[in-house]
Amino acid sequence: MSLTKKVVSVVLGLFIVVFVVTYLITINNSRQFFIEQMNSNAQDTATSLGLSLSNALQEKDKALMLPMVEAVFDRGYFSMIEVRDMRGKLLVSRYAPRRQSIAPEWFIEWTQWPSSVQSALVMNGWNQVGEVLVTSDSSYASDALWSYARSLVYLYLVFAGIALIVTVLFLRWLLRPLKRVTKQAEAICQREFPVETTIPKTTELRHLTLAMNQMVNHIKMLFQEQMQQMEILRHQAFQDGLTNLGNHRYFHQQLSVLLENEEEFTPGFVVLINIEGLEQTNQKQGFQEGDKVLLTVAKLCSNFWSRLSNVSLARINGSNFALTVKEVSLGRFLNQCEEFNNGLQQALKFYPECQVFVAATSYYLHQTVKALLEEVDQILLQARTKENHFAYSASIRENEVISLDKDAIRAALENGSFNAYLQEVTDGETVFHHELFLRIKVNNIEIRGGRFLPVVDNSELAAEIDTAVLKKIIDIHLLRNKPVALNLTAYTVIEPQARNKYLKMLESIPAAEKTNLQLEFNETVVLNHFVEAIYFTKAVQKLGIHLGVDQVGIHFSPMHYLNQLPLDYLKVHGSFFHDIDENQTRQFFFYYFNEMAKTLNIQVVATQIETEKQWKTLKSLKLRWGQGKFLGNLEKLK
Repeated sequence: MSLTKKVVSVVLGLFIVVFVVTYLITINNSRQFFIEQMNSNAQDTATSLGLSLSNALQEKDKALMLPMVEAVFDRGYFSMIEVRDMRGKLLVSRYAPRRQSIAPEWFIEWTQWPSSVQSALVMNGWNQVGEVLVTSDSSYASDALWSYARSLVYLYLVFAGIALIVTVLFLRWLLRPLKRVTKQAEAICQREFPVETTIPKTTELRHLTLAMNQMVNHIKMLFQEQMQQMEILRHQAFQDGLTNLGNHRYFHQQLSVLLENEEEFTPGFVVLINIEGLEQTNQKQGFQEGDKVLLTVAKLCSNFWSRLSNVSLARINGSNFALTVKEVSLGRFLNQCEEFNNGLQQALKFYPECQVFVAATSYYLHQTVKALLEEVDQILLQARTKENHFAYSASIRENEVISLDKDAIRAALENGSFNAYLQEVTDGETVFHHELFLRIKVNNIEIRGGRFLPVVDNSELAAEIDTAVLKKIIDIHLLRNKPVALNLTAYTVIEPQARNKYLKMLESIPAAEKTNLQLEFNETVVLNHFVEAIYFTKAVQKLGIHLGVDQVGIHFSPMHYLNQLPLDYLKVHGSFFHDIDENQTRQFFFYYFNEMAKTLNIQVVATQIETEKQWKTLKSLKLRWGQGKFLGNLEKLK
């Protein structure tokens, strides 16, 4: 029950008590007044009638007495008039029949009117000649008291109604600051930090509002401090201090996870950029000039390759840069490399002591990082002999992405030629959810998502895959038995038509099953399409469905979205945990990250946990949820 209802109930209760007590006292006083008036009227009538009947009663003249008695009786306020002589003999009398009162019977019985007979002696000189007896008719008093009682009730009801309306309006006005504080508290739960600018004048509410503002500012400052500390630690652990690109450790571990993860492996290419003559520039023109060369190359790399979403860029040592490109078309990739190389050569014309060389090759699943880097180093030697300073592996065409087009993928969806696999996210005992991985079958060969999703990226077919997966789990009622997490493509999140279609499908899911559904999408979607991501997450939140962000941390952008999106969990990219059991800097960073997420009531999931050492280290850092082969293999959905 709301505070307003409670106050109204108390006020109404007090009104009822006051009304009942006042009503009973008023009715009783009115009844006593009517009784006294009836008795007084009867006594006065008996006295005046006795004076009038003096001579007639002395002479026993009934003919004279009767008109006098009737004249008085016919006024209608008496139920009985009797005239008796001194011996008590009845000489003249009049009795009124029982009159029908407008007051209900229960009211008459409740008021209990006494039947009082008033008398007066009839004197003739000094002699008593008789007696007059008069009784008033109580039905008139009952009618008058009943009318008064009803009017009193009506007046009280009107007054109570007006008082309640005024009370409700007053309370609403008075409690408006409390509603604003409530909204402020709800906003904090949604990871927003609004400060209330309207300060009420009521002392208690003023203190409450100021206290809430103080708390909001404190929480906001705490969150910002944690974010700043986390960014500092991330910069120290994963970024190059000069260029702000990834460092050697970042690139090495990103590449290791990419080559080892069968389910999310996407074929692509590695590019190595080498700057020769940097030491001579440092010696002749100073380190500042050498830094300018590095910054020029870093800026050109960032600007050129940022057009692609699946690029990982790093400065791996003093004069070398490297990047991975998840690209499905070899021809397009080589054209991009040619264009990129031309831009590099043009940029370094201003630094005659320096030359830049570019080497490229493809990578494949389960290839070791060492072997891959040795291969690209050999290609770099070839680039030194090329006139344009660019070379690529002679076998690069053999490693081109498998032949797979959109028509083949669409046909697999339409024919139901796909399998779903589930993998637990768990703390070792309790299951957080089962993540669903999709594989399509082309020519009886299962193709993992990492291979076919780049083909449909940013196309309507990507949304068709999302809807097909959702339809499948709805049809088999999978959500009745277990919590399931679905990965969404960027197209479904950012394209209005695809998004609305998907939301309508979500609305059709029974409420009990919605609580078992969790949706997640790549962090890249949030960073590149923030407005669309907010719209989608708000709409999904209204449906009671949990939300998460996948592959968190592979970008160096600040994570300000954490307090702006209604997220329930974050899945941190597996590269963070590759050597976490040995790297204290990374442990320190992840501890801060986890604590910051707890402040926002967001669960953190560590992915690609492959060893017991990794899991024990993460548990010591107060992490609860993990996912990977060590905690549970993929199981085919039957």
